[in-house]
Amino acid sequence: MRTKIYILSTMLAFNLSACTDIEDGTTDIDSWPAINEYTLNHPCMLHTDADFTYVKSKLTQSPWSEGLAKLKNSGYSYSGYTPEAQEILGRMDKTNWSAAFPDWWNNYTYFYEDAAAAYQLALRWKLENDLACGQAAVRILNEWATTCKGLVRVKSLANDRTYDPNGEIADPNEYLISINVHQIVNAAEIMRTDETLFKKDELAAFQTMVKNVFYPAASDFLAHKESCKQHSWLNWDLAQMTSILSIGILCDDQDMINEAILYFKYGVGNGCIDNAVPFLHQDPDGHGMLGQGQESGRDQGHATLCVSLMGAFCQMAYNIGEDLFAYDGNKVLAMAEYTAKYNLWKDFGDTSSTSDEKFVYRKKDFPYTYYENCSWQCPELSSQEENDKSRGEIRPCWALIYNHYKTKGLDAYYTKQFMDGMGVEGGGGHYGGTSGGFDQLGFGTLMYTRE
Repeated sequence: MRTKIYILSTMLAFNLSACTDIEDGTTDIDSWPAINEYTLNHPCMLHTDADFTYVKSKLTQSPWSEGLAKLKNSGYSYSGYTPEAQEILGRMDKTNWSAAFPDWWNNYTYFYEDAAAAYQLALRWKLENDLACGQAAVRILNEWATTCKGLVRVKSLANDRTYDPNGEIADPNEYLISINVHQIVNAAEIMRTDETLFKKDELAAFQTMVKNVFYPAASDFLAHKESCKQHSWLNWDLAQMTSILSIGILCDDQDMINEAILYFKYGVGNGCIDNAVPFLHQDPDGHGMLGQGQESGRDQGHATLCVSLMGAFCQMAYNIGEDLFAYDGNKVLAMAEYTAKYNLWKDFGDTSSTSDEKFVYRKKDFPYTYYENCSWQCPELSSQEENDKSRGEIRPCWALIYNHYKTKGLDAYYTKQFMDGMGVEGGGGHYGGTSGGFDQLGFGTLMYTRE
C-alpha cells in the first residue's frame, strides 16, 4: 500500500498546479495534503444501513410510498430480469468501428441496463426483503464478474486496428463507460451485506473484475497526459472519479479512494472543483451564490449530467467521512443552483419547446462569464447547441442535492423548485431507452427524502 501512496504523492507534486501555483523546479512538499485513512462500515457508498433503516420506516408514507411505486414499475426491477453480460465492452464511433467490431462497437448498452437493474433489484431486496429480487441482483453481478474481460483495445490506432487485449483503448468514447461503473458497483455494495446471498467468493470475483477491467482506464484518463490538461469536459472527469471512488470503497482500497478524493481537490483536469465551477455569481434574485459549471457554456444536457455525477460522487465520499458537499464554501451547491435556475421550466407539463419564453429566467438576464482554454471556447450559455436544444433536461438528480443541504439547514432554492417540478424521481426505465436515461441511478425521492 505504501508504494502506491508514494506514487500518488508524486503524482500530486506535478498535478497541484491545476488549483495552486507552484514554480517550475520546486515541489512545495510541505504543503502537500495528507493521505487519509477512511473507516469503511459497509454498506457505505450511496447508502448506509442507517439510510435503509430510515427509508424502510417510511415506506407507507408519502412521498416514499410513491418513490417505491416508481421503483417497482420501472421495467428493470422485476425478479425475472435476465442479464446480458458482455466479454468485451465498446462505446465507439459507428463510422470508424462498426465494421471492424460488429459485436462490440456499441454493446455498452447492455452494461448500463444491467447496472440499473442490479441497483434497482438490490434496493427492492434491501427495502422489501424480496429474496427473489436479491437473487436476481446477485445473478447480474455474477454474470458480469465471470464474463467481462475488458474494453475494446487495438494493436495500433493508426495502422493495425485488430483486437489486442493489451493494446490501446480503441476510441475515446469508451472512457465514458465509466459513467455506469459506480452504478453496478453500488449494487454490489448493497448485496455484500448478506454473505449467504452474495457469497464471499462471488464478491471477490466481482471486485477483481472491476479492478482489472474498469479501474486502469479510469485512472489513466485522469492523468491527462495531453498538453492541454483541461481538454476534456467535466462529465468525462466525473465519470472516472465516480468509478474509482466506488471501486475503492467496494474493494477497501485506501489508495483508490484517496486518488479520487484528492483529484476533486487538486486534480489537473476539470474534475478539480475549482475547474468544475470556474466562476461564482451573486444571484441577482437574492438566493445566495450561483456557481457557473464548466459545461454551462457547452449545453444543458451535459451541465445537468454534471450535477448528477457530482452529487453521486460527493454522496459516496460523504458516507465514508469526507464532506465534499461543504468543500470550498459549498461550491457544489452553487453549481447545482446555477444549473437548476437556468433550466427551470415555467410549466413542467409543457416541455414541447425549449424556446426562451418557456423558462422562468431569460437567457439575456442570466449571469455568465466567458471562458475558454486551448481546446474550446464558451462565449455564452449553451454556446454549442443552437437555441438551447437540451435546456430543461429532466434528470433524476435533484433530490439528493436538495435533501443533503436541507439536513444542514442550508437553502437550495432553485434545486428545490426543479425537484418539485419534476415530481417523484424515477430511474433507469423512466427517462427513455437511450444512454441519457441511464446516466444516473435516480430514485432520489425514495432514498434521499428526509423530514
